[in-house]
Amino acid sequence: MATSRADEAPSGVDPLRGIRRARSGAWRWATLLAPGVLLLVLWELGSGPLIREVYVSKPSEVGERLVELFSTGEIFPHLLTTGQELAWGYTIGVLAGVIGGYALGRSPALTRVFEPYIIAFYGVPKIALAPLFIIWFGIGIVSKIALAAIMVFFLVFFNVFMGVRSVDHELVNTARVMGASQRQLTRHVYLPGTMPYIIMGMRAAIPYAVIGVIVGEFTSAQQGLGLYMQRASTTFDPAGVFAGIGILLVFIVFANWLLHRLEGRVLRWRPSSGVQSGEAV
Repeated sequence: MATSRADEAPSGVDPLRGIRRARSGAWRWATLLAPGVLLLVLWELGSGPLIREVYVSKPSEVGERLVELFSTGEIFPHLLTTGQELAWGYTIGVLAGVIGGYALGRSPALTRVFEPYIIAFYGVPKIALAPLFIIWFGIGIVSKIALAAIMVFFLVFFNVFMGVRSVDHELVNTARVMGASQRQLTRHVYLPGTMPYIIMGMRAAIPYAVIGVIVGEFTSAQQGLGLYMQRASTTFDPAGVFAGIGILLVFIVFANWLLHRLEGRVLRWRPSSGVQSGEAV
């Protein structure tokens, strides 16, 4: 007896769903990569005929320089130094921003006292602090950590402050009526309600942490990607400069990917985009 295609597949399961998802994923990747590939092709073809190579080099030369740097190990001490500065500066800035933003968001009295000072310090160009931090902390990694931390702090602070202020007061009052302590309010009400703002601030702060560290290394350093890029620029080596920029771009993309994964884990209680758009589960 002939069996229909619908009888072969389990009830409620679309046999072509996996194929459609694979095609959709491939199309998304192609759409994502196409502008970058086009830019690299135009850069390769335009370098020389349109713009002198001494200014912009070529993607092929930048790739060769990256292979050379990693094969000889020349770049590893610079990567280690910059990585330590970024990790410490970013971590300190995030922790200080979360604690400060939460404290002021919960306390109107603290807000009245400290908000004018925070707004005033926020208006100071952070790059202008680099020479001052060099005087205070020396040319080692501490001055770069301090500069990165202060740039990260303000972005995270304002996001967390607004997140705490946006928590539903009716929900807070209900929890208090049910006997919730301050610790329970923080854990079960304020932290979940503020977490999207924390993640947003952390993601926005990544490039600013990189800027703080690299500018600090431009100003004065013994090792680091900023120092390497500065030396490459003084010797008219655009391939070396673009190689350093490429490494920083890879770091920023990877850090954003990690935060995206973290967001998916800590905010899994929120409806997914697929459910919101009506995608079958």
